[in-house]
This record gives sequence, structure tokens and C-alpha cells, in this order.
Amino acid sequence: MTTIKHTIIKYLGATLTGLLLLTACSKVDEQEPFVNIDPAQIFNSPQRIESAAIGMYNALQNAEFLGGRVLIYIDQRGNDANVSSFFGNVGTFNMISNNTIAQNAWTGGYRTIFEANYFLKRLQENESVIGADAAKVYYAEAKFIRALCYYYLVNLYAQTYVFTPDGNHPGVPLILDAVTNGAEALAAANKVPRNTVKQVYDQVLADLTDASTDLPVTWDDDYFDHARATKAAADALMARIYLVMGQWGNANTKADAVISSARGFSLEPDLRDYFTKDNYSSTTEGIFAVAMNTSDNPNTNNAIGQHYSPLGRGDISVNAAYRNLPGFSDTDERKTQLLRTTGTTTLTYWTGKYYTTTFDSWVPVLRLGEVKLIKAEALARLSPAVPDPVALTTLLEIRSRSNAGVIAPPATQAQLIDLILNERRIELAFEGHGMTDFLRTKRDVPARPPTQPEIAWDAQLVIFPIPFVDTQQNPQLEQNPGY
Repeated sequence: MTTIKHTIIKYLGATLTGLLLLTACSKVDEQEPFVNIDPAQIFNSPQRIESAAIGMYNALQNAEFLGGRVLIYIDQRGNDANVSSFFGNVGTFNMISNNTIAQNAWTGGYRTIFEANYFLKRLQENESVIGADAAKVYYAEAKFIRALCYYYLVNLYAQTYVFTPDGNHPGVPLILDAVTNGAEALAAANKVPRNTVKQVYDQVLADLTDASTDLPVTWDDDYFDHARATKAAADALMARIYLVMGQWGNANTKADAVISSARGFSLEPDLRDYFTKDNYSSTTEGIFAVAMNTSDNPNTNNAIGQHYSPLGRGDISVNAAYRNLPGFSDTDERKTQLLRTTGTTTLTYWTGKYYTTTFDSWVPVLRLGEVKLIKAEALARLSPAVPDPVALTTLLEIRSRSNAGVIAPPATQAQLIDLILNERRIELAFEGHGMTDFLRTKRDVPARPPTQPEIAWDAQLVIFPIPFVDTQQNPQLEQNPGY
């Protein structure tokens, strides 16, 4: 880990004395931690190794990160949700370096990375317990989880990949090993600087390439197929990452790998079915989600559904800019069925994606609808002379399933790309893509009247500050400009 004391030490003792969040149950959202297990005993049987692997997914539920919060932060800085006072200065782009939200998200992301690294380290030391063939699947799971966390960290705390031509601007520290005691955590050798964005992306892609090779196509268990890493999950995340990097050919290739997967993914005829609790572990559209239940987020301050639903806290409503997007017709079921209202004379609009699951919404990470839109955009950008017909067909497939209405055929590449980017906003809103999509395409974040002005895509404060306490404890950890 980094040498940031509270990023490591806060959790290290619990890991070494109690097997941090590792479990013996078979489902990743129904776990109780082991207690009083010496680390030397954690990996001494196949059953405990399996439990340790499941425990990494518990770590992924971190309430300040992929328990839902990191998706909210990205969308609070997009343009489709109203700015929420609950999240302070996140949505108004005027955070300061000691902002608690920035601190907690940083700690949450690196905590999960630590646990993936710790699992990798201990399994390598005890690989003989299960043999190399069995171990490689577990290594792949840990690498997928680490890559997923780094994707969100580097997009939250560093400028987008295309901010510089070669991605050579500051990213986040790459930590690929786990310390095993407090002295190691505080050692000078562990006070590492930030890697470049390119270095972070290269590592993420290396992890995901390994994961794609070694993860199963299916676990032969519906629950695990949706809540545990698979080959398709690794390929889908690579497709997204290549899109952010502007590597259109690679994005299309990885999208095709998911679309043609033996898993047989298909769009749900009704998008509401993907977000219906009873379908979380059976949906044909779902590739990977962070599984949750009511005991994972028992309070009212962290669950994603609590913030997006008026049946919970109701902190985040849908703004007029989203409801009035071009091509978002009154027949579109994403408007008629996936937007809900409260009030009488003055209506407040809410997303229906988490409306009734205030405590136990699974956190959506990867689904086929996004992968198809990745393919559409990649093909469109690869065809400068004329609008790519397969890209247009793929776009219309997404629209037709929601009865979205007719759009004028694009006459140019630019028109087709605009249609696809607009469709991404309609389809993927409130799933953690808002700010990332604006920045990777070098589009300024539009104003949100009456108080939030337009923000330039390359402005200093479009990214979070590196937490002040971490920069103080590690002089090599460079702060983002403007903080």
C-alpha cells in the first residue's frame, strides 16, 4: 500500500488478526467475517482459500467506494442529476484538499486494492495447497478487482487519459504488493509517488488481460455469474477502458468478445427488468454488479438506492436537462417507466433504477447495453467517410427495445457520434458514467441552472483532490493543481 497511515494501518490489524472480511458463506452479499484466524492458517485448505476469494467481493462493497458512492460522485459531476447538498461540494466543483468525501473514497478504493494484493500475496505463498491450475482462477479474480478499483480511482483523482497526447500526466500510485505489518507500511520505501495515467492504464489492462485468459466463462451458478468476475466481465471492462483511451479498434474487439460470449448475453426486452431485485442474479443483460443486501448497507447514508430514491433519503433527483435530451421522446419507456415523480403541482423526478431497493440495490457496473454502445461508438469513430451502418444498427437496437421513437438518419460521422453520445446519456444515466463521458470526449460539462456554471472539460477542479493528510504524510504524493 501507499504509506498513508490511515489508508493502511486502519485496516491492517484487522486483516492480520481476523482475515479482513473473508467469509465461509457461498454468496458474496451474505457474509460474516472470520474472527481470530492467524494469517498462516487462512490459506491452509481449499475451503479457506475459496472463502478468502469470496471475501474480496465483500471488500468491493466498501460503503465509500464501490458500495455505490463512486458511481454517485461521477454522476454528481455529470449533467443528468441535480446537485445534491448531501454531497457537499462534489457537484459544484469547489472541493478543498481536506474534503472528507475525497478522503473516504481514496481510502475505500485503496483498502479494496490492499485486500486484493494481500490475497494475491498469501495465495502465492500457499499455492501448493490447491495447485497452479486452480490458483490461476483466484489470481484472475484478484486482478479483476484490483483493475476495477484502479479504473475508478484514476478517473476520479486524475485528468482523463486524453488530457495529454500520451497519458503522461499524474495518475494515482500503483500499489501491487501488500504490506504485512505497520512498520512496512510506514517505511520510506513505501512512500511512493503517483504513477502516470498511462502507467495506471497499462497495469489495469495487463491485469484484465490475465483475468480474461484465466477467469471462467461461467461459474455454473447464476448468482456467481452476475456477482463474481468472469471472462466477459474482464473483456467488458477492457472495452470501456479502450474507449476512454480512444483506442477504437481495441474497444470494438473487446465489445465483440462480450457480445459473442458463450454466456449468451442479450438485452432485456424491458430495461426495468435489469434493475428489478428479483432478476439481479438471472438477468440476461447483466455482466457484473456489486451484490448487496440490506445488511451490507444498514444505515441511510451509503446505499445507492437511499440517495436516488424518495423512499429512502431522496438526495438526488433528475434534472430537466436529462428529461429534455434530444431524441428522448415521450414514448420512450426510459422516460415513461424509468422516471418516477413525487409532488402534485410541482413534480420532482427520480430515476426508477433504484426506486424500490433503497438498501439493497446491486451496484450496476457492467451490462450488455453499455457494451453495445461501446461497439457503436468505436465503429462510428473508425469510419470517417460515412456513418458506419453497423454502428447505426447497434444504436437503433438500444433505442428500439425502449420504444424510443424515430431519429433522423445521420448524414455524417459527426452526426452519428453525437447520436451515440446522446444515447449513452439516456441509457446509462445514474450508473456512474456522467463526468467520465464528458471528459474523455473533451466536452465541457454543461451548466445546471440556476447556480452551477459550465465547467471546462480540462479545468483543474474537474477531478478530486489528493487527500491533504496523505500528501502531508507522503511528500512524494503530488497534489492536483488548484488544491
